[in-house]
Amino acid sequence: MEDSLNKPFEELKVKIENKKARIAIVGLGQVGLPTALSFVNSGYNVTGVDTNEELINKISNGMSPFQEKNLQEFIKNSQKSERFHVSTKIDESVENSNIIIVCVATPITKDIKPDMTSLKSVCDSLSKCDLNGKLILVESSLPPGTFEGLVIPFIRKSNQICWSCYVPERLVPGHAFSEIKTTSRIIGELDTESGILARELYKTIVQAEIILTTFRVAEISKLVENTYRDVNIALANEIGIICEVYGIDFNELSRVCNSHPRVNLHQPGPGVGGPCLPKDPYLLLNPFNTEQIKSDIILNARKFNDKMPDHVFSLIKRALLEKNKKIENSVISVLGTAYKANVSDTRSSPAEKIIKQLLDLGCNVKVNDPNTEAGFGGLYEKNILNTVKKSDLVVILTDHDEYKKLDLHILSDSMNENPILVDTKRVFDKKEADTAGFLYVSVGYHNLKEEIN
Repeated sequence: MEDSLNKPFEELKVKIENKKARIAIVGLGQVGLPTALSFVNSGYNVTGVDTNEELINKISNGMSPFQEKNLQEFIKNSQKSERFHVSTKIDESVENSNIIIVCVATPITKDIKPDMTSLKSVCDSLSKCDLNGKLILVESSLPPGTFEGLVIPFIRKSNQICWSCYVPERLVPGHAFSEIKTTSRIIGELDTESGILARELYKTIVQAEIILTTFRVAEISKLVENTYRDVNIALANEIGIICEVYGIDFNELSRVCNSHPRVNLHQPGPGVGGPCLPKDPYLLLNPFNTEQIKSDIILNARKFNDKMPDHVFSLIKRALLEKNKKIENSVISVLGTAYKANVSDTRSSPAEKIIKQLLDLGCNVKVNDPNTEAGFGGLYEKNILNTVKKSDLVVILTDHDEYKKLDLHILSDSMNENPILVDTKRVFDKKEADTAGFLYVSVGYHNLKEEIN
């Protein structure tokens, strides 16, 4: 009897080892698509599934649906290999696969509650499929208790043998392929056999350590990692504002403090954006089907980071007044609307709030970003110099590589009299900006007068 129960497990294990297992990746966003292509590159046959027909059409035509290093090359290579196919039909794709990996988005609602709509839809589809002999893996970020309370009940059926693990994604958009390969991977096993199968699969694309643990620990680990980062960024932001009050440079303070072996200050900035850091602390505090957990440090850090765009807006106003420039009708050039360097993703970008506040005050806002045309209401300019031309103030909100190559003297000469540079990402050195004739302002350093209400 035991041999007959182990036979499906052994068969799937051999298929994984021989790369004969067919994989379905559900959700082809910035996690799912690089994951799918990584498995294709490793030698597996993969079907990518997504309900977004526009995204599916772009991939089918060999186009990158979003900015990601080497994505175009991976898509072309996968098409040549004929081992990668895309579809909008989840039921058909699941039925024809041995392994299903769920990578759908799990955002938060406007009232800061987890939105499990996409995950519930996938689970509902899986419940209608024959999952016998299949391995189901979930990479989506989940509120604690969701894997046990939502996923497992849908996929576990009394008359079927299947396996499942929670495997939180740990990649950074913009460097997804290298991160998948070089970052250690956590596998939260439902049982021993599930863990063995998942480890055999992921070691074909992961060159770093693979860590086995319980699914409950794995589920919370991703949320804690991002909460840790969010809290430390909030600390850096608050210290940066304290530095402004005391008239010292945060960068110099950081250089000195970080010489201590147990100190590692983060860099302050205009706020926190992206699909994970603004969301995961709230997921951590909102367990599945349970009341929200009370928190002082985590929630206050989250709120502090959310207020940083207001601080940048205040710095812009104060800098304009410092140079006797009228705020209304002033020309502001915004460099960077993506939430981080060298990506096209604008989700929760601090730029959106800052641009809206400037427009509400009657400023003329021009916007540039080399990776996205999202202007958030500002006038988008593809050329950086055209964006800056005849402006009163330039504010750098994203440290794209293209901006690091700019000549400040050329920028200054193209701007209106008494040019101002608000460098929230510390792309440029203050001395360099001073030499080019700028009034230099950053988060963590300025010599502005007290704010005038």
